[in-house]
Amino acid sequence: MRWVTYLSPSGGGERVGTLDDGDVLGSSEQRGLTELLAAGPQELARVHARAVEAPTEIILEPEARMCAPVRPTGLVPVRAGEHLWEIPPEQVTGVDEPVLRTARVAYAGVAAVAGSGGGTAAFTPACLWTDADGLPVQLSLGPVLTTADEIEDTPVEVVLLVAEDEVARGTVRPDQGRPASGPGRIRALLPLSTPPLEEDDELFVELGPLGEFEVRVGAQA
Repeated sequence: MRWVTYLSPSGGGERVGTLDDGDVLGSSEQRGLTELLAAGPQELARVHARAVEAPTEIILEPEARMCAPVRPTGLVPVRAGEHLWEIPPEQVTGVDEPVLRTARVAYAGVAAVAGSGGGTAAFTPACLWTDADGLPVQLSLGPVLTTADEIEDTPVEVVLLVAEDEVARGTVRPDQGRPASGPGRIRALLPLSTPPLEEDDELFVELGPLGEFEVRVGAQA
């Protein structure tokens, strides 16, 4: 199953939706994806089936305004290259939200979200931004959250392009379990990084079956 959290054009608030054949199918579910994953695979499947059978709204995926698919309530452990950080919830954003003008280097990879049994239940693209001093300023998640059964423990290839030029390529193995140690339901492993970026540079991130996204440094920030 592939999920998103998006801004509903009808209500203006964040809403959970599932992806189906290029469309976002809005769900009437009031719980967020972190809570649904914690409720277990059967409950997640029930909510998914209801959204497919009776969506509250249908939006073309490119036209949907994506939020971070999951919202942490505590520190998010992140391994970015050789660095280990714990990112506060207020620094977590979606990939459709502005990237701060102070961002200079991006570390990209995968974030894992724990499920009902404590093991990894789903994955989403992740990008950590650091400033000129090498300190984290923002963690972008999304746009799509994919349940672990869709990945089948295969390596995920990560490709980074800046202004259409490839700057990094590598793989992340979801079957390695939780990408970083520490508390919390969300944690990230970000093995690839860009060279120093400038304001208005465009970063394109491809993550195979987990999807892709494009962001501009300082866009609207």
